[in-house]
Amino acid sequence: MEYKDLQPKEVFHWFKEISNIPRESGNEKEISDFLVNFAKERNLEYWQDDALNVYIKKKASKDFENYPEVLLQGHMDMVCVKENGSDHDFSKDPIELVIDGDWLTANKTTLGADDGIAVAYALAILDDEKISHRPISVLITTGEETSMVGVNNLDTKKLGNPKYLLNIDSEEEGILTIGCAGGMDIKYSFEKEYEKKDGEFISIELKNFQGGHSGMEIDKYRLNAIKGLVRIINELDSYKIGKISGGVKRNAIPSEAFAIIEVKNAKDAIKNLSKVKDEIIHEYKNSDPKGEIIIKECQFDGEVLTKDLSEKIVKANLIVADGPVKKYDGNLVTSSNLGLIEEDEEKITFTILARSEVTSAKRFRRDVIKNQVELFGAKVETLNEYPGWEREDSELLEIMKNVWEKLNGEKPQVLTTHGGLECGLLKQDMKETQMVSFGPEIQGAHSPEERVNIKSTENNYKFLVEILKELK
Repeated sequence: MEYKDLQPKEVFHWFKEISNIPRESGNEKEISDFLVNFAKERNLEYWQDDALNVYIKKKASKDFENYPEVLLQGHMDMVCVKENGSDHDFSKDPIELVIDGDWLTANKTTLGADDGIAVAYALAILDDEKISHRPISVLITTGEETSMVGVNNLDTKKLGNPKYLLNIDSEEEGILTIGCAGGMDIKYSFEKEYEKKDGEFISIELKNFQGGHSGMEIDKYRLNAIKGLVRIINELDSYKIGKISGGVKRNAIPSEAFAIIEVKNAKDAIKNLSKVKDEIIHEYKNSDPKGEIIIKECQFDGEVLTKDLSEKIVKANLIVADGPVKKYDGNLVTSSNLGLIEEDEEKITFTILARSEVTSAKRFRRDVIKNQVELFGAKVETLNEYPGWEREDSELLEIMKNVWEKLNGEKPQVLTTHGGLECGLLKQDMKETQMVSFGPEIQGAHSPEERVNIKSTENNYKFLVEILKELK
């Protein structure tokens, strides 16, 4: 099958168009302007705000003019992660789309179906004059994958008073989402202290682990490469850190990590670490079969941290809370992801994204982490907190359940998600707006394994079109 043959053509046409445009979180100016130009060319009402959010409105079809408005909502930014060895430049290179059987994926990079599919759906709807519908508006936000900067800086009064909101940012076929987890970033840092070098050096590299979405896949048995790295270093009798790094995004499970470590004898250290290396590979042989751990002797010209500080950093990250914490009725409620190591001239900073449907549980997770790392001298700050979206039943939900069953011959599931959705923030100001989230089957989001099911993309677009007809 060739790309031009994919159905629905209009959706995959627009998905390819936006895949040609850089849209990493924080670099959305070009894609935002593209959406503005789309609206201008079709004489549609629109606005673009200082946060680069874009709103587009389309008048109702004949005989639907007096029906309440429906708002389609998603985000334009994507998580940009690539495989080791890929020379892809997300600041300028188009995403290279690849058809793999029943799936659309990308060549060694994230695909951006999260949430490019929402943008493609919305553009296809706005561009189609044959669809019968009530007044439609579209809101495409920025920075959802980082700090939700777009929706945080949105003037919701400019949205009017839509009765219904369809968020197209869910990733499982046949599931209607009516609640989500809130989150916060927890950053803890260690001030650098150096001492004289007096040994040999080894490098420890973990790569090609599966990683994945820190909300949707945090409860799957996958290695956090940062946790794996400190586990290996901790097996050494004596060590000093020369360099340490790990992860790509704080909301992705780290698939890679790297360190240069000073030891007394490099050959002995490599031999002693072979056991824990083999243990980790064995533990994750089924869930992370592509993962590699490479330990070898190396040269290092830089400075090394003191033995005391090196041990504090390793032990703090060895014990810090990571992964799922609580489940209720089969649903994941609370978790945290040690996602990122950043280093500058003065300090080394670690970032954890904590999530929970329950605000108090999320803040308790923060307090646990804060107390754990402060025992080792870390300085802690929390930021970018956003609320969860409490489960709500509604008229919109009942309509969507009936439409799905009519189209597919079976009832959809109705669940909450552990991922973060912008509905939580929007709901604070839009209390009367009924909201439901849905979307096609997407696997491996936030990783180079990301893929979207082609048939599911078609099914959910038909579902969306039928919803717009039924909302009378």
